[in-house]
Amino acid sequence: MAQYLVIIQSESDLSEVWDDPRVPHMNFGFNEIELSECRANANGTYTATYNSMYLAQSASYTYIHKTDGETTYTLPPGEYGIRPTSKKP
Repeated sequence: MAQYLVIIQSESDLSEVWDDPRVPHMNFGFNEIELSECRANANGTYTATYNSMYLAQSASYTYIHKTDGETTYTLPPGEYGIRPTSKKP
């Protein structure tokens, strides 16, 4: 798991979630809930953080569908959930 930094403009940006197309049925979001938890920048923006999901070995996830029953996905080792335009501290 790595921590990433993202420049945001307002508290509403913190409600954003994003998908990683390699990880079905999961989405990712920021660590902070309120703007007061973010670092304020000199230009009026804020810095929010999030953590990626890192798998050191393959992991299987089973999802239960209301109509289709169960589906199991196996993810290979790697880092998941990286938001575009992110940078590591």
